[in-house]
Amino acid sequence: MSCKCPICGNTLIWDYQSGEVICSTCGYVVDRIYYYGPDREDEDESLWREIKTRRNPRVNTIAKRYRRHVKLYHIASTYVKGKPWLEIDYDKIFETGRLVHSIKSKATLEAEKNISDRGLWSLVKKGLEFIEKRYPVALARSGRGKYALAYMVATYISTRHFPEVKEVVKVFNISETSYRRLLRIARKIVPEKKQPVIAY
Repeated sequence: MSCKCPICGNTLIWDYQSGEVICSTCGYVVDRIYYYGPDREDEDESLWREIKTRRNPRVNTIAKRYRRHVKLYHIASTYVKGKPWLEIDYDKIFETGRLVHSIKSKATLEAEKNISDRGLWSLVKKGLEFIEKRYPVALARSGRGKYALAYMVATYISTRHFPEVKEVVKVFNISETSYRRLLRIARKIVPEKKQPVIAY
């Protein structure tokens, strides 16, 4: 094909984005650009082509991991089906290969965000460590309930006072009834010391 426009005789441009050969002056579309080479394939297609054509240990390991991830994905999806209050951290599931601590309620995720926003994680972790040593059975509860209990215990250890109900309800996204239940457990873990009576 000539490099000049058949209409005005000016230079032609190969516009690969539109796939056309166009005159630079009059805009006449002279022809289409045709590509007869192999199709570009994405990374997954390339990987599966390798798997089918080779028996490579590295590729086989990747294929096994892929199949395991698909299986975990289906198990997790089935678990939360019809439960819109639950959310799945698929990255964590694929990383650990387990569903434990990977499926959380939206209320717990909101509580975790509140803890982060208020910079309370160090206090919550101290409370969790203390409870684990003294009363580990108390940690067998939902994420936000466990965090609230840990916060209440750690606050009492630091200040000799349990935090106010409104604060705990707001931060940890729990009800006042749950707060009262947790307060009873917290008092078992760290019994309140009665102040001595001073005689005048």
